[in-house]
Amino acid sequence: MKWKKAVALGLAAMMTLGVVGCGDKETGAQGSEQSSAQQSSESTPENSGAESSGEDASGGGAPEGGYAADDVIEIEVYDVAANYHGIQSGWFAKLVAEKFGLKLSILAPQVSGDPAGLYQTRCSDGHLGDIVLLDNADFIECIDAGLIKDITDSVYSYENLAVFKTQIDTWNGMIGDGSKIYGIPTEMSNTSPETYSENIPFTSVCLPWDYYKELGSPEIKNLDELLDVLEQMQEKHPTNKDGDPAYAISLWKDWDGFGMENILQTCKWYGQEGRDSVLLGNDNTIMSIIDENGAYYKMLNFFFEANQRGLIDPDSSIQDWTKTDTEKLRTYRKYLLWYNWEMSLASINLTEEDRANGVGFVTVPVSDMNIYQVADSYYGSGRVWGIGSKVEGETEKRVMAFLDWLASAEGSSYMWCGIEGINYVLEDGRYVQTEDSSKYMNGDIELPAEWGGGKQGDGGQKLNQYIVAAMAINPITNEPYSLGYWSSQQEKPKDQRWVEWAEKYGTDKQTEYYADKGLMKVVANVNVVLESDSTDMALIRSQCAQELKDASWRMIMAKDRAEFDQMWSTMKDTMNGIGFQELYDFDCQKYQKVIDVRKGN
Repeated sequence: MKWKKAVALGLAAMMTLGVVGCGDKETGAQGSEQSSAQQSSESTPENSGAESSGEDASGGGAPEGGYAADDVIEIEVYDVAANYHGIQSGWFAKLVAEKFGLKLSILAPQVSGDPAGLYQTRCSDGHLGDIVLLDNADFIECIDAGLIKDITDSVYSYENLAVFKTQIDTWNGMIGDGSKIYGIPTEMSNTSPETYSENIPFTSVCLPWDYYKELGSPEIKNLDELLDVLEQMQEKHPTNKDGDPAYAISLWKDWDGFGMENILQTCKWYGQEGRDSVLLGNDNTIMSIIDENGAYYKMLNFFFEANQRGLIDPDSSIQDWTKTDTEKLRTYRKYLLWYNWEMSLASINLTEEDRANGVGFVTVPVSDMNIYQVADSYYGSGRVWGIGSKVEGETEKRVMAFLDWLASAEGSSYMWCGIEGINYVLEDGRYVQTEDSSKYMNGDIELPAEWGGGKQGDGGQKLNQYIVAAMAINPITNEPYSLGYWSSQQEKPKDQRWVEWAEKYGTDKQTEYYADKGLMKVVANVNVVLESDSTDMALIRSQCAQELKDASWRMIMAKDRAEFDQMWSTMKDTMNGIGFQELYDFDCQKYQKVIDVRKGN
């Protein structure tokens, strides 16, 4: 999912702020109040000794004192999640080089300029990467093409990967005759497939608490009343405190896939998740994405009505996520959020006075919503780690040790919690954030020499993907890796907005409130291997996706209702003319497998 692009930024913000109750990801991308995808944890490179690979605690047979600079092997990591294309540098590079004798050259298709071309070229060359991180369907395609190594005989000799044997076996059991192990699912959890562990729904209506209180904290019954509230907020606060224009809603285009991603995420407010040409319901139904009774049309209409009222940022159609985040979200220039992790990003620049005065975003219930909430990613998040089929000998040994370490408590702590002694310390069996953690993360102070100096964020890991989920339980502490769920964090005074939210709604657990009021339903998280497209189907899918997202943007900006309706009708005719019905029939059969597995959970 395209929102994964923001996880590194979102988690960094959450670690810095430590706001109890704010979370991030779903389907994979989990996180909450945790550290950045650009950080990590535990001691120094010379003295990092928790769990590690199957061979020994120092990292898969690393020589005493670590690998020498002239014994480091450069490997290519083909990574569909990465936002960085090039050689990993900084403290994480130093750690991986000394611990595993590896230098990571990251190939990031989404920032390469030609993702399809990069993928096809490397597949044609017979070597996609030494480490490969792909979406499920592409990974299976690469297995069939002989590009992925069979790791059946070695994977469970690595003690940390063996912890996730049930999840790894389940995913690989759907391939061929189910007897071989090729892939390691991303972001596996050790909770359960039916458990949603975060305190806040992944997507819900999030508003600035101070502005909402200013309006008298009105009950919001439906989307029309939500627009009324947003309109009043914008009228009262047309600019931020610096005088820059502010809008109720600010959208971005670069995450769009099959339709507009901003619409696809807000579809979940009304019980449906967009998956290609279909909408999957939290009642186990399947509906066409272009059905007027579906949530996609409903939310498309919502954004159209918002624009009619002048509530949508005019930059929306020309800006990307980075601009939306840095120039709008973090500067209090947009008033409706829908991802839980956005709330922490929006709080980055708040002062202590702001926090004491209730400034910042919170979730606000809307009475007619029925949020589609996917449970923890117990079986994985829809992507898979693997090893290139040409990797052998010492390189294979080091790569497997590295992957095993990523599955360990030590490696997961580096990925989710930061550097021990820099960002946190272990006290009485639990992690406690250090006083200077935020200063390191914000780049206000540089890392010590033993970590290579420089800013922590600059040298953080650029893989932007994990083997263990943030909400998984850390065996060192018996608490989630996610910072906001550490008991030491929850003991800290909460920002005033969350204190007042709890007073108003009678609980400090937003997820429980939504579930108890019938505003949210959790669906089992299943990681299902789905049928791949034929060449003809892939073409139809691409054409329909392009038509839907282009038309959606035009419809939101339509001059009036008549033009909106005409555009919708034209879009449907166009999509039907290029094979949408055939695609929909295919996807119904494809995603029925998801429904069936969920029913069986």
